[in-house]
Amino acid sequence: MLHRTYSILSINMEFLLLWVLGGNVLDSGLRYEDAGSCYAAAQNSGKDLQEIGLSPPKFTCVPVAEGKELKLLVPEQQGSRFPF
Repeated sequence: MLHRTYSILSINMEFLLLWVLGGNVLDSGLRYEDAGSCYAAAQNSGKDLQEIGLSPPKFTCVPVAEGKELKLLVPEQQGSRFPF
């Protein structure tokens, strides 16, 4: 029987919660150990907003190497209220 050994670079990942509000991407600064925790936190926040009559924003959970910063490169949109 032939056994193969693979060397895989191990990188610890975190999941960064990003909010999408009116076409703008906002870094929440919140990081989670796994995608499920990130998703659940965003869903729970959305439910809390709905309970007080606000529409929950769209969100995404982005994997980032642990301890590394994520640089968002989002093209400027016409009519955006944010100059960055």
